[in-house]
Amino acid sequence: MALIKKTSNASSVAKDNSARTDSVTASHNIEVQRKRARTLAKQQQAAERIAAATGQLSSGINEAASAAEELRRASDQIAAGAEEASGAA
Repeated sequence: MALIKKTSNASSVAKDNSARTDSVTASHNIEVQRKRARTLAKQQQAAERIAAATGQLSSGINEAASAAEELRRASDQIAAGAEEASGAA
């Protein structure tokens, strides 16, 4: 009878080990999915930051171009005034 109990125990131990292995595998898969989700979230955040920085840079370039155009117009006015002043003298 001891042999029957050992066989019975061995099969229940095997079932317990199988259940533990399945549990470990499932928890490992969940952890892998969480890591992937974190990685994707970090990539998304980096992409959003880059997009925001690009927008700010573009805005700064447009502002600089407008300032350069305004400076050119002011220089033209100064040159016209200087010509007028030299003609009057």
